[in-house]
Amino acid sequence: MSKYSREDIVDAAKKAVKQNDGILSRSDFQRLTGINQSHIYALFPEGGWSEVLELAGIAQHPKHNVPLSDEEILIAYHRVASDIGNIPTWSIFQSKANISKSTVQQRFGGKSGILQRYLLWLSQNSPDSPLVGIVQDQLGQGVAEQMISPNTTKPNSSLPRWSIKKNEIEYGEPINFRGLQHAPINEIGVVYLFGMISHEIGYMVEAMRTAYPDCEAKRRISSGRWQRVLIEFEYQSSNFHQHGHDPQKCDLIICWEHNWVNCPLEVLELRSLIQNLKG
Repeated sequence: MSKYSREDIVDAAKKAVKQNDGILSRSDFQRLTGINQSHIYALFPEGGWSEVLELAGIAQHPKHNVPLSDEEILIAYHRVASDIGNIPTWSIFQSKANISKSTVQQRFGGKSGILQRYLLWLSQNSPDSPLVGIVQDQLGQGVAEQMISPNTTKPNSSLPRWSIKKNEIEYGEPINFRGLQHAPINEIGVVYLFGMISHEIGYMVEAMRTAYPDCEAKRRISSGRWQRVLIEFEYQSSNFHQHGHDPQKCDLIICWEHNWVNCPLEVLELRSLIQNLKG
């Protein structure tokens, strides 16, 4: 489990920005505090570095060009929808969220696409919200019923339905991340992606094994100091529970998608993390 709390991260950012002439990038933060990015995205899985800056009252770095993650867009969509008590038009969303219509359309594939993803987000984060029924009505009950399960694959409804070829290789969504063209669609893809960035985000792998948990590593917890961490890789964090693993024997789940609302362990979601490592 992380030795830091959310408050520790925010306080560290406030101190670091004073040492850095009033501006602070993620790399500056890590250099000045020794706190690596994995702690940020474990403790702030929804808003990431942007949420840390907001809570600390720090403006975005002048050269900030990090693309919004899917989660950040969905959180903004929920904020606007909650403000007006309804599904926003594109013009209302753009004016209130300062996120362009084209950004949402490119990411989710149009109005139906964002509503499907938003319904999944609501089912995991705010299942009692009155907006659930509003989204279901707009989607149509048949589509909505297929979307409610938190483990349901998130389709892009703007695409036509094709017949699926048997015994053909399948690919995840295009991500074009440092030579990895497609997102993971299974656990081995998660392992590979973590291997690509493990050193960069402050992990030193000691052993990979077939027994549970999958990996023994050391994680940098401060400048010059490391700590042992036991890791289980999963495609979705909820797979950990489905596989019947003992959380007492593991410190961290590393996954592509974090969809386990009441997870008792620290989770590192690579899907959100790589949005902040691109470039």
